[in-house]
Amino acid sequence: MTARYVLTSTCIQTGTMALTVSLRQHLLGKERVRFVDEDGEVYEVEVDWKQGVVRGLLPYYQKRRLAVNETILLHFRGEEVELKATPRGLPRLGQAESREPAQPERREARQAASGKDPKEIGDPRPEKRRVRVTPYPKEVLFPNEPQRALEPPGVTEDLRRLGFLLEGGPPWVYKAPLGRRQVLLVLLRPGEGEPSLLKSYRQQGAYVAILAPESQKEGVPEGVGYLSPEAVSRLVRLKARFPLSPLDLEDLLREGFVDLEAVESLEDRLVAELSERGAFAAFLLLLSRKSMGEVFLLADLEAEALEEGLIPEVVRQGVEVLSQPPFLVLKRLSPGEFLLRQGVEEALSDLEAFAQGLRSRLSRVRGSF
Repeated sequence: MTARYVLTSTCIQTGTMALTVSLRQHLLGKERVRFVDEDGEVYEVEVDWKQGVVRGLLPYYQKRRLAVNETILLHFRGEEVELKATPRGLPRLGQAESREPAQPERREARQAASGKDPKEIGDPRPEKRRVRVTPYPKEVLFPNEPQRALEPPGVTEDLRRLGFLLEGGPPWVYKAPLGRRQVLLVLLRPGEGEPSLLKSYRQQGAYVAILAPESQKEGVPEGVGYLSPEAVSRLVRLKARFPLSPLDLEDLLREGFVDLEAVESLEDRLVAELSERGAFAAFLLLLSRKSMGEVFLLADLEAEALEEGLIPEVVRQGVEVLSQPPFLVLKRLSPGEFLLRQGVEEALSDLEAFAQGLRSRLSRVRGSF
C-alpha cells in the first residue's frame, strides 16, 4: 500500500508528520515504529496519538533538504514504513540540455585548407544584427478607441461558492466577510502584469497568488504564492461532502502553494477529523454497557476498548469530553477512577432536548430582527 504526504511548515519546523487516515490505519495500536529512507537509513519514530502526529523525522527532512509543499511517498511494508521524497523543481525527463557553442577550430581548419590567409577570407557568414523595437502602446496609437475590459477569471464562480466575492481587478480582489474580520485574496493571471503588483496587497494583509493551471505551476517565481483552478474546483467538490469555509482555504493560502496535492492533504485531515465522530460513537456504545451509578477504572475501560478495536487514546478523549459540560455524564472520583452519573441513552435524550430548545430560541431571536 502506498500513500502520498504533502509537507507543511509545521512538519519542517518540528520534524513531525500528521497522522493521516492511511497512517492511522497502518499504525493502529503502536507507540513506536520504524521508518526507512531511500538509502536504507532507519528512523525510530514516536507515534503521538494525543497530538495526532508522528515525531522524529527532522533528520530525514534535513538530510533530503525538503521544503514546504514537497511530497513524500509512504510505502507500507509489513512493520516498516518506507520513505521516498519527490521534491518539486527537478528537471523533467527528456528536457534538452544547453547546447555548446560552435568550436572555432573547425572554421580555422577550413580556412587553412583553402590556402588563403584567414584575415583575407574573414567570416563567410554575414553578421546578424538585432534591432530592438519598442512599440507604441495601443492607448497612444488609438487614443479614442475604448479599451476592452478583461474578463474575470473562470474560478470566480467556484470561489463564490467557497465564500469569496469578487471586488474588481486586475489584480483580481476577492473578499470573504467573516464578521469582525475578512479574508482578502488577490490573484494575478500570467500576462496581466508583473508579480511585483501584488506586493502592496501583501503589505495590507492580503493573501496574494499567481492564478495558473497545474501544468504551469513550475514556472511561478519563487517567493510568490500560487493557486490553480483545478485546486479550487476540487475544493468545491469537497464542500459537497465536508463543511468547508473560507477559513479552510485561508489555511492553505498561508502555506503559499495551493495545488491539487495541497487540497488532497486537506481532504485527508478532514476525513481524519470526521472519522473521530465514528470513534466517539463507538466509545459511547462501549460505555452504554455500564449501568448508572457504577464506578470503573479508566485502565479497565481501555482494556475493554482494545478488544473492540478502539485505541486507548479514543477512550481517554471520550472520558474527558463526558466529564465536562454540557455532558457531565461522568464524575472523576480520583485519578483514573470515574462514576457513571447517568446512563448513555438518557444522557443523549437530555442533550437532544437541550439542542431542540436552543434551536427554538434561535428561531425566535432571528425572527425579531
